[in-house]
Amino acid sequence: MGISEKAYSLTHSQKTVTAALAAAPTSSPGHLAKTLYDEHHKKPLASGGYLEMFSEMFHRENGDEMKRIQQIEPTQEDLDRAAECGNFGSRPSDLFLKIYVDVLATLEGNPWSGVVSPPLLGSRGVVNLSIISVIPDIMQHHYDCIVKAEHEVFLATNFWQASKSATLVCDAFKELSRRAEKRGKKVVVKMMYDRANLKMLTESHVLVDEEEWMGDDVKLPKRSEMPWLDFELVNYHQPLLGTFHCKFMIVDRRMALVNSNNIQDRPNMEMMMHLEGPIVDSLYDMALISWFRPMYPPLPLLDQPFQTPQGGFRFGMDNEYATTHNLDGSKGAELYRKFANAEIAPDASSAEGKIFISGKYQTITEHLNAGDQPNTHATIEYQPPSSPSKEYSPHILHAPHDECPMVLVNRAPNGKPGNPASGTHNAQAAAWLAGLKYAKKSVFMQTPTFNAVPVVEGVLDAVRRGIECTLYVDVGFNDGGEALPGQGGTNEEVSKRMFAQLNDSEKQNLKFYWYTGKDQIKPINASAQKRNCHVKLMIIDDAVGIAGNGNQDTQSWFHSQEVNVMIDNPTVCKEWRDAIQTVQNTHMHELQKDGIYRDEYGNPLTDSTGVGSGFKGVIKGVQGSIARVRGKGGF
Repeated sequence: MGISEKAYSLTHSQKTVTAALAAAPTSSPGHLAKTLYDEHHKKPLASGGYLEMFSEMFHRENGDEMKRIQQIEPTQEDLDRAAECGNFGSRPSDLFLKIYVDVLATLEGNPWSGVVSPPLLGSRGVVNLSIISVIPDIMQHHYDCIVKAEHEVFLATNFWQASKSATLVCDAFKELSRRAEKRGKKVVVKMMYDRANLKMLTESHVLVDEEEWMGDDVKLPKRSEMPWLDFELVNYHQPLLGTFHCKFMIVDRRMALVNSNNIQDRPNMEMMMHLEGPIVDSLYDMALISWFRPMYPPLPLLDQPFQTPQGGFRFGMDNEYATTHNLDGSKGAELYRKFANAEIAPDASSAEGKIFISGKYQTITEHLNAGDQPNTHATIEYQPPSSPSKEYSPHILHAPHDECPMVLVNRAPNGKPGNPASGTHNAQAAAWLAGLKYAKKSVFMQTPTFNAVPVVEGVLDAVRRGIECTLYVDVGFNDGGEALPGQGGTNEEVSKRMFAQLNDSEKQNLKFYWYTGKDQIKPINASAQKRNCHVKLMIIDDAVGIAGNGNQDTQSWFHSQEVNVMIDNPTVCKEWRDAIQTVQNTHMHELQKDGIYRDEYGNPLTDSTGVGSGFKGVIKGVQGSIARVRGKGGF
């Protein structure tokens, strides 16, 4: 099939939503996008309200377009042409380009299949920092970045809930306002979340007023508490099922955070990437498209693309957004003493056997309990690591590296019930499935939920052709919601079904594990809300990584808007995998080849939720789905 002329033309266009809005800053980004690629539209978009127009913008393809996804490996000519369809800086690896060929194929049905202007789909950048840890660590980095903003902040989360995590962001807004006042210049702040509202039946992007955001459920600061911020908040959901599941932040078009966690308190292990480079402009464009409506006032940096920092990118503690909160382990303690004031530097002699994590001495259990589970106790004795490289290190200060190729692989929301095959015709699904299809030796995935039929079948196909597929999944995560008809079943049900479809030799290629906390001797069912994992990551052949906020469940695959970045960098992938090994015990708890976990004495887990198929499962599923919409379930 190759790269179509349409996809090639779209990625080489000079038109983007960002550029169009810079030329007309009081316009609606959604209205501008409506006619941006008129020459490629099969029919004009609807001219109705936000909901109708947004739906039309992202869902015009038909089932025939699915046939355009590659069924065989691309040729060298295809790869050469794909390499020309992105702002990569240097030629990406063949594996990365093969996956990108499938992503480009989705543009044939809809230029907006990646929820970004096509010229910004393929880009480049660096990963300065990653955090694989509890929510407080990730929100602390959000705080440290927000307060350093000089012009603008764009913050998006699926669910915002009044909580310790949310309070940290509120405090950051207040501190940013104080700093802006000293400079004598206001900072523009745009924020988005998804909280179901009846107004969304006619308008999917609802502007939230101050009285509402000050309510008990949200508790954002009143304007008088942040007078030097021009603050706007949009509540976005596409009825019925089109969830805004994105979690990201962009500051001053200098850096972007893409993370797995919502802004709420949960006992979850999560993942965040700190990105710099032209990829920031791609995320910025996606943010404008997601906002959709006019901005009052407009973002001040609309006409100022990302600029490489003077002197090049900075890593580790040299990065302008780094703080001592990002330091772990013995090396981190040494750096702390170097960077912190002598009066506040921790005294190792009084640490009483605790280790240095997140800028202070504490036990692993104390650190994990900061994720809103204060009463969970360790069930395994701490063993000092054999070397500094194996120390518990939730903050990954990535080794300095040049810009590497990246692709923004997103999915648009779809509010219509049902799971049609055309629902996979988007950049995100194409990237995941292509990773499984083109892997030569291995695929690693960590996800809270795993039941979407396309990805389950993709893994089974991969293991049948000899690819080692390693799945780290959270037992019991959102069992209620997954038990509903059409949702794919619970993680425990899926693991059993998968092994049952493989012969003995094929089973050896499927390595399925339940997430286990670093201080635990065995997995704990997620329903207990003690040691959960919400990381969303795929690594193909130890070289190409896809990370962000995309789950592997049916709701996400067919209905939720999500943001992920595909990265072509083996070193970064290795640093992610090494960190996962140091902060989890998951690698010690593999399921047996019948899809059932048993401990060393042959006993299966005894704390199962008991949620499964049948009438009771449906009842619990409805309850779980209601809880999820209210932000109290797993999502």
